[in-house]
Amino acid sequence: MSAVAGAVKVVAAVVVGAAAAGGFALASAEDAVATVTKVVDGDTIDVRHDGEVHRVRLLNIDAPESVDPDEPVACMGLVASRFLRDRLPVGTEVRLEYDEERLDRYDRELAGVFLGESLLNAEIAREGLGVAMSIEPNTKFYAQVAAAQQEAEAAGRGLYSEDSACTLPAQAQQLEATTETVAAAAPVAGAGLEAFDAHGAALVAAGGTAAALEKLLSGDGELFPLAPFDADAVERLRKRVDATADRISDAKRSNADGRAAEAARLDAERVAAEEAARRAAEEAAAQAAAQAAAQAAASQRSGSGSSSGSTTPRSSGTSSSIGSGATSSAPSGGGDTYTGCRAYGPGGTSIDDKGRRYTKIDCTTKQPIG
Repeated sequence: MSAVAGAVKVVAAVVVGAAAAGGFALASAEDAVATVTKVVDGDTIDVRHDGEVHRVRLLNIDAPESVDPDEPVACMGLVASRFLRDRLPVGTEVRLEYDEERLDRYDRELAGVFLGESLLNAEIAREGLGVAMSIEPNTKFYAQVAAAQQEAEAAGRGLYSEDSACTLPAQAQQLEATTETVAAAAPVAGAGLEAFDAHGAALVAAGGTAAALEKLLSGDGELFPLAPFDADAVERLRKRVDATADRISDAKRSNADGRAAEAARLDAERVAAEEAARRAAEEAAAQAAAQAAAQAAASQRSGSGSSSGSTTPRSSGTSSSIGSGATSSAPSGGGDTYTGCRAYGPGGTSIDDKGRRYTKIDCTTKQPIG
């Protein structure tokens, strides 16, 4: 550490008129004026002083990670880097104020970085792009940074904003809004199973988001994304998410009940349709049978009437069911000589010349005679 201290430009007295000349008046003999050569991330810069480039870690502020190859880019990490880059373009002169320890374990200088009279360590926190932190014995700027962080939280800036999708407040708000939208779109009876299934899928997705957010809120409060919030703020967020998760669970149960009722309704409709089809088929079959019977009866009546009312004369050696009444000579060998209308049958009172029984009937009335 002493070697580094010797390398830093030491100013024995305040430079009179430095501000008017565009330079800096150093706060103490241990301060240094440096030129920015690079902004590394939201809380680290490279500067040149004493003819060498030094990496400087801003004291008492911790910005979200954006350049660590072993860590994902944290929420607002790139925004913090961009903010510092905009405030400190390459070539900008800054004043470095040191605390008790000048180097960290990575050989970075630890300092408050001033642009004019503005402490950039606190500016970062005021924008909601970093959180106050201290590692003993370096606490020189902690109070200013912590006060700036409280301003950001009260104003809902940066990590406390509900307008930036990645922040915890924004995630909680978005979960509530999504759940409200999904719940309002619950299908009603008659919508069909597909509608209930689609609604169920949307609820499952919302439930997954709630579970992930609950897991985040149960993490290490010293690390991002929880680092910006005290225990009370985290608990308030957790209660919001828990309440939303409960609402999602209630909606899932309601949707399951609705789907079961819809399935029962559709099954009842199917059974009723099958029964109606069966009855219709039976009725159609009955009507077809009735029509066939009627046609058969009509055909039988038509055939019977033609036979009994025939007046065709008997041919020689031939007999008919009902005689025509024409005179016919009896066959050789004798036999019945009646030539009128007759009705054949086992109950007949006469026998024709071929030995068949018949009853003599009136050709007009068809009534038995003689």
